[in-house]
Amino acid sequence: MSRTGSDIGRGISPARAAKTLSAADRLHVVGVGGVAAMGAALHAAALGVHVTGVDDRMSLSAERILRDAGVVLVDVRDVSPLMTTTSLAVSKAVTSIRPDHPQLEAARAIGVPIISVQQVIADAAATHGGPLLAVAGTHGKTTSTGWLLELLRASGVNPAAFIGGPLFDGTGTPPGSPVHLGDSPGFIVEADEYAGNFDAYAADCALILNIDWDHPDVFRDRKAVIEEFIRWSRPTLRRMGLVVNVGDGGGAELAAAVLKAELPGSATLPLFTYEVRGEGGTEASRVADVTATLRTLSRGEVALAEVRLSPRALVGLPALGELAGEELAIGIRGAHNAANALGVAALASLAGATSAGIRRGLATFTGVGRRLEVLYERDDRVVIDDYGHHPAAIDATIATVRAIYPNRTLWLAYEPLTYHRTASLLEPLAASCAAADRVFVAEIHASRDPDLSIASPLGLAEAILRRGGRAEAPGAVEATANAVLAAAPANVVVLVMGGGRSTEMARLIADGFSTRG
Repeated sequence: MSRTGSDIGRGISPARAAKTLSAADRLHVVGVGGVAAMGAALHAAALGVHVTGVDDRMSLSAERILRDAGVVLVDVRDVSPLMTTTSLAVSKAVTSIRPDHPQLEAARAIGVPIISVQQVIADAAATHGGPLLAVAGTHGKTTSTGWLLELLRASGVNPAAFIGGPLFDGTGTPPGSPVHLGDSPGFIVEADEYAGNFDAYAADCALILNIDWDHPDVFRDRKAVIEEFIRWSRPTLRRMGLVVNVGDGGGAELAAAVLKAELPGSATLPLFTYEVRGEGGTEASRVADVTATLRTLSRGEVALAEVRLSPRALVGLPALGELAGEELAIGIRGAHNAANALGVAALASLAGATSAGIRRGLATFTGVGRRLEVLYERDDRVVIDDYGHHPAAIDATIATVRAIYPNRTLWLAYEPLTYHRTASLLEPLAASCAAADRVFVAEIHASRDPDLSIASPLGLAEAILRRGGRAEAPGAVEATANAVLAAAPANVVVLVMGGGRSTEMARLIADGFSTRG
């Protein structure tokens, strides 16, 4: 059964217009070790706000990053910061399963305003100044958000950013964090559709990468997801504009709905559509403003060839127009990243990037943490860590890994993310996982899911077996890592995917191979 955003975010004030932060503000963050919560705390602290935080399940690396940034961490039982704080920020990952969290109850008792961590990020963006650039979609948000930052920095612009994962190459400030502080006007944000999280972001321009059915605890079906994106996207058209992938079915429906509702038949509406020809066997739409041909190189490497723009796109996206007809190199592998690259290039052009910056940034970007991240590669064994957990993401990642490592045995160690997603998408998940040569299904990471009775790792393993795959469910991530290490043959690539603790599982496997030599 689906829940409403109000149910999940119980006690959190509705999204409001962003306001500037000041040194007089005192912010207390509950669950501060989470990605979005950490982003809120770091950005607020960098702007002079006194920030305190609590989290009873925080990693040592998160604790180090927060303390180094001046965030004061207190015990979860310590409510004294609430006596002087001006607002408490919390993510819906906490309120979904802990609406009675002692910090929240204490705040309610003394009348401390409770806001979302996304609202803090939006306030930080308003304080930083410049346009708010948002990247949204079911898949690829984190990679594409980091990529957009790369293209703008390559163009001589250095905006601030919140990204849903750590940046490579020390770009994140602090290093290893999901934020970049920047010193130019403008703020880039990864906009998550879960339970209205992106409502805090009144974007000046936005990119919609794709729309699939996900978060079944919130959205009853694919149509409900598309409707949510339409609702959020429309106001952007009154500002700088919207970039939408119409090579994606959900994106095409969104673009058509937005056009129909706003300005039927208008050629001046700042909606720019794009499509990559050849991706998924689909021919390019005749109505897309920006098109390109996917060119497959070797071992998963791809490029964008025959970039073409409509007359209106040549006017609205001048930097990208200067690259028309060129072949553009892409720094990260996978056919799915070709579509991401074209969308990012279009949004960067809309936001003021140069043609040279777009060309260079597309080629030099190396990705973000936990997206096809190679943790171990020695002799004939490889361990790859990837956050993907939806069937579409698993399909794309397995295809890419197969292309990079042909003629290798591919094992998948998968930690399902949420019981609702596993139950609702059981058969698609099984079909996607069965493409690996052997699958190890770890315990399901509950995350914000309160119902633990509707799915099981054994049930998913059995569904994979019915699909002709080879699968087992060893138990917790530690037991699953041990099972992989005990059985791993020569010439194997171990792809670890999922949310929650799957990255720990990947590191256990990598460390195990390293120890064995």
